[in-house]
Amino acid sequence: MSAPADVSRGAAPGRMREGARWQWDAGDHVAALAWGSEGRWLAVAPAEGGITLLEPGAGRAGRILPGHPGGNCVLSAAPKADLILSGGQDGMARVWNTASGGLETELPGSDHAGQWCEHARFSPDGAFFATATGRTLRVWRTGGGLVFEDAGHESTIAAMAWRPDSRGVATGCYNGVRLSRVREERWETYQELRWRGSIVSLAWSANGRCVAAGSQEATIQFWRLPARPGEELCMSGYASKVRELSWDPESRHLATGGGECVTVWDVSGKGPRGSTPRQLDGHAARITQLAYQHCGILLASGGADGRVFVWDRPGAQRQRLEFKPVSPIAALAWCPDDTALAIGNADGRVALWETAG
Repeated sequence: MSAPADVSRGAAPGRMREGARWQWDAGDHVAALAWGSEGRWLAVAPAEGGITLLEPGAGRAGRILPGHPGGNCVLSAAPKADLILSGGQDGMARVWNTASGGLETELPGSDHAGQWCEHARFSPDGAFFATATGRTLRVWRTGGGLVFEDAGHESTIAAMAWRPDSRGVATGCYNGVRLSRVREERWETYQELRWRGSIVSLAWSANGRCVAAGSQEATIQFWRLPARPGEELCMSGYASKVRELSWDPESRHLATGGGECVTVWDVSGKGPRGSTPRQLDGHAARITQLAYQHCGILLASGGADGRVFVWDRPGAQRQRLEFKPVSPIAALAWCPDDTALAIGNADGRVALWETAG
């Protein structure tokens, strides 16, 4: 294990040790982070204020986008274009041109006042983006108009995830998950994965064959697709609701939060039924963020203790960073080529840690 890296508040940008390049102060709780195409910029959305585009090489602030009145909620960057999608407490979704700083599109996230747009994400290929507010899912063509709307959810949509091939979206709410897809150029809702409880997180495996959901009731639901009634699997025993889910690039390991330990399930072969998951200990408080690399072997975990651990798969500790003064980790984001990890704190600090290879 490498020696701990203490990351202390200082000038912006500041200097850190042990592979950490810089830190920067966003001025408020970091609501979201998003990397631009080819890692050319890192977008930082504080809970209140403008969305800042940072230069990854130096941690300097570049262009600032206005963001959302009342507060920012979510960010997503187009994988192959200078576009960023944001959602906010004003209930709106906005597409920004990061090259010009201009507003490309402004879209209603909800038909009802007072509902936040907390779910907004480009598809993996960038051809579409989806927004979810209240009980309504909308799918838009990038650079075009609305192509699909599903207002039939039983309750407020609490989680959303794209299918890895960009041909479908999963949404979670009370009583389960709805799957929507594009088929012969038409979008449709084609399956409901029923579960008695409140879904609060969703993750679709990289191979598209599995959907995992975390619940308010401190369980994980797991479905192999195509799903058949009675074949769903529930993993219980968590200390709290499970908001943190991350699949590894090979779709073999599912990392989950829901307590002070990172729990990693091996879903290969016959799946996790009857198996014992690996427990990764080290955090002194609940897990708040999990992120596997896009193509590499590393898993990053962040906690309310202000610590970030980077684990070699399937779980040998490789690196630890500790933020002082302690502030919960609010966001983690690997850059597109997996060579650096962006870290956002609840007190507004943003740091960049470079992998050692």
